[in-house]
Amino acid sequence: MRNNLFLGAAAVALMAPASAFAQSTATAEVENDIVVSGTRAQPNINGIQSPDTPKAKAVITQELIERRTPGQTILDTINLVPGVSFTNSDPYGGSGGQLRIRGFSGDRVSLTFDGIPLNDSGNYSIYSNQQLDPELIEQVNVNFGATDVDSPTASASGGTVNYRSLTPTDQIGAVGAFSHGTNDMNRAFVLLNTGTLTSFGTKAWVSASTQRYDQFRGFGKIDKQQFNGKIYQPIGSGRDFISVAAHYNQNRNSSYSNPTIGNIRTRLATGGTTIPAATTITPATPYTLDLSNSQYDYVFDDTSSTYLYDYTCNLASANGGAGQQSDRNACGNVRTTAINPSNTGNVRVNSRFGITDKLTFTFDGAYSFTRANGGGSALFAESNAAATAANGTYAQQYQRVGAGIAAGADLNGDGDTSDLVRVYWPSNTRTQRFTAIANLRYEFDSHNAVRLAYTWDRARHRQTGEASRLDVTGQPFEVFSALDGEGQYAIEDAAGNVLNKRNRLSYAILHQISGEYRGTFFEDKLDVTLGVRAPFFRRNLTNNCYTIAGNSSDAYCTSQTAAQVAANATTAAFGLPYKNRIKAYDAVLPNVGFTYSIFDHLSTFGSYAKGVSVPKTDNLYSFDDVKIAPVAEVQPEKTDSFDLGLRYSSRIIQAQVAAWYISYKNRIISSTVQLEGGGTQSLDRNVGKVESKGIDASLGIQPIKHVSLYGFVSYLDSELKNDATNPLTGEVLVATKGKFVVETPEWQYGGRAQVSFDPVSVGAQVKHTGSRWITDVNDLRAAGYTVVDLDARLDLKMFGLDNTFFQLNVSNLLKERYFGNLSTNTIASNNPRLTFGAPRTFIGSVHFGF
Repeated sequence: MRNNLFLGAAAVALMAPASAFAQSTATAEVENDIVVSGTRAQPNINGIQSPDTPKAKAVITQELIERRTPGQTILDTINLVPGVSFTNSDPYGGSGGQLRIRGFSGDRVSLTFDGIPLNDSGNYSIYSNQQLDPELIEQVNVNFGATDVDSPTASASGGTVNYRSLTPTDQIGAVGAFSHGTNDMNRAFVLLNTGTLTSFGTKAWVSASTQRYDQFRGFGKIDKQQFNGKIYQPIGSGRDFISVAAHYNQNRNSSYSNPTIGNIRTRLATGGTTIPAATTITPATPYTLDLSNSQYDYVFDDTSSTYLYDYTCNLASANGGAGQQSDRNACGNVRTTAINPSNTGNVRVNSRFGITDKLTFTFDGAYSFTRANGGGSALFAESNAAATAANGTYAQQYQRVGAGIAAGADLNGDGDTSDLVRVYWPSNTRTQRFTAIANLRYEFDSHNAVRLAYTWDRARHRQTGEASRLDVTGQPFEVFSALDGEGQYAIEDAAGNVLNKRNRLSYAILHQISGEYRGTFFEDKLDVTLGVRAPFFRRNLTNNCYTIAGNSSDAYCTSQTAAQVAANATTAAFGLPYKNRIKAYDAVLPNVGFTYSIFDHLSTFGSYAKGVSVPKTDNLYSFDDVKIAPVAEVQPEKTDSFDLGLRYSSRIIQAQVAAWYISYKNRIISSTVQLEGGGTQSLDRNVGKVESKGIDASLGIQPIKHVSLYGFVSYLDSELKNDATNPLTGEVLVATKGKFVVETPEWQYGGRAQVSFDPVSVGAQVKHTGSRWITDVNDLRAAGYTVVDLDARLDLKMFGLDNTFFQLNVSNLLKERYFGNLSTNTIASNNPRLTFGAPRTFIGSVHFGF
């Protein structure tokens, strides 16, 4: 069945099978007949496509994307795809968020941009606020299960999300848009298409955007700029081409301060509401945090709380002077150091070359870079003498960073070494990454084709933690601290080196070979895909500092000699530095898929895929030379994913239902282990077998040309089959057997309706997210919530202004009170943190096209 009607007004009416679609040039080439841009003459309704392919996916095009809040992260747009759960940290998408697909966390989902990986190379995280401007996204597709055969990923056991940038137009044109919204949000966007520049078809576009707004709670600001460009060169008169594109994004964000369950308990107690004590919240007597509107507002509106950063502060040490200057109680909870700056960018190459009528070669390559940190400050004692009995809590911290300066160091330049000085001390990360994907495809005939692929990915991951001075108001002189050199504000050790909290160099390297066969049989009724990929992962680890037992993030970085470190009873217990420690992993991962046309309009589909997620580079450091009770090193997580479903498509109705099952081996969770001599440390642990299963269903109806309706429902059941144990000792670390996976709703449902009568169109969408467990042992969960969004547009085409319109967006129309992002933990007594959901927000925009 090749003819599909794409139905549903604003979300994809798709419960696709678990084949992934990584959307490299080769994959796009293979799917070319049915996977196309919404800008081409293909069936779609309001920007939705639902192609009938073995590699099933949910596709949303620019037509729908531009109806969402301007500047919003693309991951928020896919939130109506069944099986997807995305929680945003603010109404505009500039503060990040959390993604889950069928219970897989974002670090197990491969996010790609024109086929190029965007997940962090160290911890595989997805940073939703660093994505391409939505106006430039031609389409986004969501895939379940494992990734495509040529995808460069170490973690995509849970599927892929890929978006493709616009292709330049043949005609010259320009787009300009301005938006203003709640919290003084102002955003401007411009796009220039050059049209065809040369006689051989060269064309290009360039764009720029800027956005700035206040936090919806607190005193911070979100500031974002982005610049993009793309040159496209067709080759010959066929489908061959080469394109070169560039992307740069800069974020200067204040972080939100959000409450722990303990903060909420304390605050509500002052208003006469009681939350059970931490000691009484257990797996046998779990607690659901389900606040009334008045209770939620009472917690939200607490302006004197510890979960609201101060607007400003005053540092005594910055002025200096005779005697001890103490910043002990100053600037420890202030917005100026609670920041999350980032600079990210990439240069991408995509190409296709038809060698013969049957043989095609494609190549995708990229260079990408990242510079980012999460802010933070610390209090340093200038000398051991300054760490008196009254200030003794800072003595060890000074010993860690003082690098053996027994006589002390004058950190604030006031002529003495008696002060307690607060300094800026972020954890900086710099990444340089190269990616290459080469595919060779041979088409035997119109029914049979094979392709072979080689994928290479190499990331240089540099992690440091430079210390530098703050000004009198607690403001860093440079958001990346002393990253670019010593400078006059750097804090130095006895040897004149900038003090660091960590100093690591990692290389994450992937070599992958893969192959795929595609065939059609029985008069094109049956489509079959058979594929296999064999990734070879290598992690090269260098730690230039001593590892501190009980501290998985900071280290002892010093200019002391090894003998001096060994002579101190405290530092002698630290793990030694090392260079070029190698970790290697490999796997063979098959995937198969099919579609079969039963009769007109009705087809069945199914797929199987094996996936893998190797240990995060960051966490590998936690197992090296740390004096802990014997604990087995974490092993790769592997999955087997199965899908089977039915799809019905006609000009009026599109319906789909899919049942799926996923079996995990060595599921990875974070847990806390006991250290020798006392203390604990958080490590990634294998929890053994986990089984997840569910049903996704959707129904799209377009009864008349002007009205489209869409609804979906997802059910998920996920159970951990084993406790998290230490395989070396059999000790139960976390009692997870029989528990539900954290942060994953059992039920999700919603829909969208859109009515269009020129020149006015109105759309409304709703999504309910069920309750989610916050802890691995299932003793604490957050209540479910329902959010309604509205968009309305007035088209000015009647005045001769093509592609020009006014648009109104309202997010959280009904002012739902809820907690969005969850900082999950092992047990409730560990005091997990919850993020306030964004309140109702209005955005007005004017969009000009020329």
